[in-house]
Amino acid sequence: MTSERGIRTATYPDDAPIGDAYLTHEAVRAVLERQDNRCAGCSAALDAGSTYFDLRRPAICGGSHTLGNLEALCPSCHRNHMHRIRELFADPVAHRNK
Repeated sequence: MTSERGIRTATYPDDAPIGDAYLTHEAVRAVLERQDNRCAGCSAALDAGSTYFDLRRPAICGGSHTLGNLEALCPSCHRNHMHRIRELFADPVAHRNK
């Protein structure tokens, strides 16, 4: 596969496994290419120093550790994603006591 700039890139299937703790450079590159270096949440251009990689569907919710389930997010969308996950698993009793 050849990118817009004529650079030869490898294709990685969406079901390719990713590690549990660290992402390879190839996985990062594949996700960023798939998303055209844009945030999966808001389509903002992603900056190399402030890009977050996360599972679309968390493993605790049955999500797989594969490239197809991995997305790149800007800091704001990552914060919102984590907030939604925390709310999903929040203790209902704690919410009633507030």
